[in-house]
Amino acid sequence: MSVGKGLQLERDSVQPIQDHFDILTQKATLGFVVIAILTFGFMTKIDAILATLLNQLNPCSSTSCLTLYEPASWSVVRWLTAVFLAIMCILPIALHSMYSFAQPGLTQKEQISMKKWMIYTSLLAYITILLLFFVIIPQIYVIGDAIHQDMGLTSQYDAVTLFTFALSIFWAFLMTYLISFGTVTAGSLGLITENNEDWWRLRILGVGGLVLLLSLPGRWNGTNIVLLSLMLIFLEYSIRNSVRFSREILHPKPMFDHEGRRRLVSYVDCSCHGVAYPIDTSPENTGLLKYQALCDNFEERDHLIDAIARNRLTDIIIGGCNGTPLPQGFKNSVASTQCQLRGLNFLNIQGALPADHSPLKTEIAIQMVNIQDPWTSEQRRSSCHSLMMKSESQQIRKVSSMNWPEFQEGVVRISTHDWTENEFIELGGQ
Repeated sequence: MSVGKGLQLERDSVQPIQDHFDILTQKATLGFVVIAILTFGFMTKIDAILATLLNQLNPCSSTSCLTLYEPASWSVVRWLTAVFLAIMCILPIALHSMYSFAQPGLTQKEQISMKKWMIYTSLLAYITILLLFFVIIPQIYVIGDAIHQDMGLTSQYDAVTLFTFALSIFWAFLMTYLISFGTVTAGSLGLITENNEDWWRLRILGVGGLVLLLSLPGRWNGTNIVLLSLMLIFLEYSIRNSVRFSREILHPKPMFDHEGRRRLVSYVDCSCHGVAYPIDTSPENTGLLKYQALCDNFEERDHLIDAIARNRLTDIIIGGCNGTPLPQGFKNSVASTQCQLRGLNFLNIQGALPADHSPLKTEIAIQMVNIQDPWTSEQRRSSCHSLMMKSESQQIRKVSSMNWPEFQEGVVRISTHDWTENEFIELGGQ
């Protein structure tokens, strides 16, 4: 059985999708069974619970102003209230179960973000219920009833409407907070950057607004439109304040290759414990990440995978080696993000030369732009020629294998393993 596509972390074990579905089904089934049991348990006391709630929501001094226009709707309210209370009781267990299911597939930053999200949102859910149903909404009803009394009107309130209106406001508040808190948490951890801001905005506003609209009673009545509009405004404000300038990737900008595909390219300065030539800058419109030793440090590899996934990078180019020494599990993780991994092989170019060697700097600069895809052959040749014009060396020596020859004064070594003969001649080679 084939496994699914998606981000695969280095520590992940290859399992069929059906195994994950089986675990998810078991957890979901257990949750539904517990909710059903608790629902029937609450139904034995639901009338007393609803009486307490209506007593809090009632704006009048007695229950004479409360009317039940649709008895069938009251039965729906009784069952929905019992289900809602059951869900609130099982919420901590459900969150813990959700985290244990998702943890193996999360990066370290995502695990921290999810823990914070679960703890704070669950606490706020309970606090919001108490404040809305026992303080805020009752006070709103009292103010509205006072206006009616001042106008000399005799007030009669539908008990179902009083309750569903309060529940709608609570649900809108809760949904807005849950999504905005997740947005702020993701931004504080650097998950929302200027590179993937639109990607996050589309999903946060689209999914959040659609879920709220479909879950509110009445759909397009005035109250729901106001609640939906306030939610979208607040979420947009949260997104704008959560965008971070990436500290790891230096200004990567989208570019289009010769086939019209959108590409985000970033160079990786892997110093190989300080042995490899350092990359201090990268070509125009590309990004730059810095690590000490990707081959030996799992946390650095995990951080790189996280950076690739949340910034939607399509190309990663490593400076120190050609990528061969990297663990196969890490390569599989990169491939699962639909990102292409390549290496510049600086260790073989540098040899025993010091990092401040001037001709070596020219060769390294040429090697960084000596890449075809996403750049075209003409763009690559133009970049190499521009760097050659700034060099004091006049002779070009082509290198067609991974083994670089020893450095010679007055000679610039250029890797031509994917060059045509005409391209090399046009550059000035013999």
